[in-house]
Amino acid sequence: MGRALRVHPGQAWTEWSVCGLSIGLLELRGTGPPAEPYAPAVTPDGRYHLWMAGEAFDGGGFVEVPDADGSRTLAFRRSLLANLLDRGVDAIATLDGEYQIALWDTRDRRLVLLNDRFGGLPLYWARSRAGFAFAGGVRGILMAPGIRCDPDPEAIREAVTFGGFRLGDRTSVAAVKMVAGASVVTVDDGRPTFRRYWRWTDVPASSLRPIDGLIDEAQRLWRRAIRLRLSGATRPGQTLSGGLDSRAILAEAAPVAPTWTAITYGLAGCDDARYAKRAVEAVGATWVFQPLYGGRDHDWLDVRTGQVQHTDGLIDLTDLMHLEALPLQVALLDVHLSGYIGDAVSGPTFNDVITPGGALRQLPFYGTRLGLDEDAALARVEQCVSTLDGASPRFVLFEHKLPQSTNRWSAAWRPWLRVRKPFVDYAVFDFWQGLASELRGRHRLYERWLRSRYPACFARIPNQRTGLPVLAPSWRVGLGRARRLAWRMIQPSLAGLGFPARRRLRYYHADDVFWRDPRTRERIEGMIVRRGSLCCEVLGRERVTAVVSDWFDRLAAPTQVIGALYVYEAYHRDLPRHLGAARCGRRGDT
Repeated sequence: MGRALRVHPGQAWTEWSVCGLSIGLLELRGTGPPAEPYAPAVTPDGRYHLWMAGEAFDGGGFVEVPDADGSRTLAFRRSLLANLLDRGVDAIATLDGEYQIALWDTRDRRLVLLNDRFGGLPLYWARSRAGFAFAGGVRGILMAPGIRCDPDPEAIREAVTFGGFRLGDRTSVAAVKMVAGASVVTVDDGRPTFRRYWRWTDVPASSLRPIDGLIDEAQRLWRRAIRLRLSGATRPGQTLSGGLDSRAILAEAAPVAPTWTAITYGLAGCDDARYAKRAVEAVGATWVFQPLYGGRDHDWLDVRTGQVQHTDGLIDLTDLMHLEALPLQVALLDVHLSGYIGDAVSGPTFNDVITPGGALRQLPFYGTRLGLDEDAALARVEQCVSTLDGASPRFVLFEHKLPQSTNRWSAAWRPWLRVRKPFVDYAVFDFWQGLASELRGRHRLYERWLRSRYPACFARIPNQRTGLPVLAPSWRVGLGRARRLAWRMIQPSLAGLGFPARRRLRYYHADDVFWRDPRTRERIEGMIVRRGSLCCEVLGRERVTAVVSDWFDRLAAPTQVIGALYVYEAYHRDLPRHLGAARCGRRGDT
């Protein structure tokens, strides 16, 4: 299992066998022997053993957390074990962090698994006649006895329907399931039961107060979240786009950190790069730019394909772009503060999702010939909404989309460096999501807070989404859109007449250009429609071939559909070789 999960030799793998439980832990290597930093906490009578992976930032009155580094110590795990036994496992609800906890009762032979509220560290499980298996990666579970690696045909059907994502607990392997965040998984005699210790209806309503008071509270919580997540960092930094969320981290963290490095990746000269550079200059930090699709020939496609097994085939080819800059992160950072999902937490994103139909559109629903039709897709989303116990349908996106769109590829960074997400600090999340929706929407509280408290980063530097600074009046936003449309129409003519009229690069990637290079097209198309293609078997060869050809010839389908098809096929093609290498004692790289 450890060999299948390990990404590089710098990870420490330690195993224990305790009265019917075999468990291993794979973490960044500590300063001492591997068995010391990750050893389980054990009660004096030897009955209970507790292991923990990940980090905690605040105990919320449940357990004292000295700091993030302190949460990875044996002393902390002993305190955590004592408090869980004293107060019950549901008390974990206030422990803010990103973690997995395994609690083993040697007398009753009962296993309890706990993860953080948002499932920041992905957790998977499966069961066979030989017993119950769990791991932080699908490939680890497939090393357990009796667990088959047969493809799940519904996984690709859902992926080409819903933005490249699978709903519920589905992975791309039929036998292996995802564990939702805030879960208590109790395993007796190899049989698991699942329940939640925290639900979306538990978000408390934020107290009513004037706008200035809300801004004060937002600032207090944000500063605290940033400082907690800078704990122990010697080379902190981030990836920085031209949007608001990562810039909010930059504005607060760079002035208080010993050093700060911001890495922007994309197309040279794109809006994200231009705005990110200006923001970094405003706070005096270090800015590094890395072009996407770099290297020679098809290197970028090789890099992304090489990550398919390490990400369990759960990230489509488009989003695998986030791993192209991983070597640069490893060289420059030891702690990464990630701003992804910030606008969903604090801003207007998903604010207007009040029906299952609205959630369906935001997943998004593609409506291609390969996926579910709209009625079937809506029924699937309605089923997900029904599990929210009356919480707003927007939380379907937090439950099913965001863990896959952000946690999966940030999890791929974690074998190399620590990743921390201040926007999912529990107090920050509860404050923003507990506000009345009009405060996040019509009153633009998020933008007001950013501009009033960090004017150097927000008063004049545009937001990539609009091309204008925050709080620009709606008429200016409309005028800006009209100007961009007019420029797109006249720019080719001006360029044809010899005028130096460069096309504005609004977006930081250009899959529609680079994927359609003839040599790259041959590789992508060849993977999807190859002989024995699972995609063609499940969805129909004629339809798959037509959709793929239409995309390359006319961009007649969403790019994520092509990316999902490619990854599904590459994953199942190479999975037996990856697992075989691990069984033979070699690291499972492909």
